[in-house]
Amino acid sequence: MANSESSRKSYAAEFIKSDTDQAVFLGNPLMDDMMTSIIALGAEVWANRRRTRVIELLFEKEGAVTKDMVEAYVPTAAEEAELKKERDAFIKITYGHIARSGFDKTALSDSAIDSM
Repeated sequence: MANSESSRKSYAAEFIKSDTDQAVFLGNPLMDDMMTSIIALGAEVWANRRRTRVIELLFEKEGAVTKDMVEAYVPTAAEEAELKKERDAFIKITYGHIARSGFDKTALSDSAIDSM
């Protein structure tokens, strides 16, 4: 068994916590918090949709489903491709409007518009 103690000098630095939890990316901390919530909700919805789809596939194949079967299920290549298409459609429906070109200046504060 190898000895875990070493006489080699370590160059590892102590972890430095960043302040990204205090950073503002969208010009307003409330907007940042809302976007974080929206993205988290979307991830939860998609995880539930995918899990539901796995349950449906197992019912079709096996006629009965257990939690262990769902946890252990590995989709075929065709099923995975279909899930990816469903995921991409979900993302487009859910987040597509966020990526639209242009923006509504009426939603911005006067100071934000003046700085443009």
